[in-house]
Amino acid sequence: MRFDIELVEAQQQLIQAVNTLEREWVPLEEARGRVVAEEVTARHDLPPSRQAAVDGFAVSDEKVLGVKFRLLEANVSPGLMLGAGEACTVVTGGLVPENTRTVIPHENAEVVDGYVAFSREVKLGENLKSAGEDLRGGTVIATPGAQVDSGLISVMAAFGYHQIPVYRRPRVGILSLGQGIIPWQNEPLPHQVRDSNSPLLKSLVESDGGMAAAVEIAGEERSSLNRRVTEMLGKIDLLIITGGTHAGEYDEARQLLDNIGAEMLFWGVKIRPGGHPGAALWDSRLIICLSGNPGACMVGYHVLAAPVVRYLQGLPPFIPHIKAEVTNSFNKAGGPRRFLRAHAEIHGNTWKVEVLPGQKSSMLRSYINCNALIDLPAGHPPLEAGSEVSVILLNLAHSAIYPRRKEQTTGGDPGNVRLPGDHQPV
Repeated sequence: MRFDIELVEAQQQLIQAVNTLEREWVPLEEARGRVVAEEVTARHDLPPSRQAAVDGFAVSDEKVLGVKFRLLEANVSPGLMLGAGEACTVVTGGLVPENTRTVIPHENAEVVDGYVAFSREVKLGENLKSAGEDLRGGTVIATPGAQVDSGLISVMAAFGYHQIPVYRRPRVGILSLGQGIIPWQNEPLPHQVRDSNSPLLKSLVESDGGMAAAVEIAGEERSSLNRRVTEMLGKIDLLIITGGTHAGEYDEARQLLDNIGAEMLFWGVKIRPGGHPGAALWDSRLIICLSGNPGACMVGYHVLAAPVVRYLQGLPPFIPHIKAEVTNSFNKAGGPRRFLRAHAEIHGNTWKVEVLPGQKSSMLRSYINCNALIDLPAGHPPLEAGSEVSVILLNLAHSAIYPRRKEQTTGGDPGNVRLPGDHQPV
């Protein structure tokens, strides 16, 4: 076991400790967000045969201007052929007679007494979609590792796929340690505190495509904890423990891992907040221990646990960083690599990011409007407004599009954050 390692080494050890999960087939309508496990191809040409590109009239003659065409009353069916001087009504996406040369839109036609005349000449093949114009049969439409979205569901439905091969979703267990932790639904006594980390981790796991298969609080009864944890490990792919990691001599989380016979991988990572996470293996199940402090728990999940959750289901483990201009300052400097909870927005072609108030590891306040982490290298200087920083985007889809709603009140220690226009020490 190694102690106090760099984050990159910790991440590498975690990914090397697991394998992508097995494949399964799921109904197409339930596949959104899942990860494709096998190559998927077009089953036939799309469209499968020639189709009309507009509502109008199909003709087979080369010359149409100044000619009256007899309008057929029959619906278009496979094998239908037009004779000279004949036309038939067609609809967008519908079949056309086999010898159709062009389709003329309704707005360029006049129908009188069963005959149709056209107001302009047309080009060969105009307003016709050829077979396979969209996709040829055999074309690859999804490769392993592609995440299923609404568009892919539509394409696969067009080829009649009822099911899709995907990687199984990882089953994740969550265990809250720490004295006095009670379920968040309960009313705490003076010596107790509601568990806010389990709901956080459950939500994060599910947003990353995993399943929170078991959520437990250690509670006051510790005698059965070893048994409860090993039973949980038998049902899951990954266990996240929050709380019980300390810098002092007694470390409850590490003691628990020793008690159940887990093989330690590392203990302590050079990051802030939350410098005392650890990891272990129990019968090939990975266990990740995170700080019980809320801010540190959130950061620890994103940089340590989330890559594993993604990798297990066939996704790339790491999210690329972007560069952004920071809009306010952060006065702390030096120390190990630091992650600041932040809010990122895009302004024109420029990303801007705000350091959120409440950066102490014990604070929840910085969760509000947090959609990014600012990644500061070890030994960083104080952060000045206007500086360029490296940023990890979290829930980007909507929150970066709209400006965040500013808090109406401040209160509490904002953790050495200076807001624009605020010249008072904080």
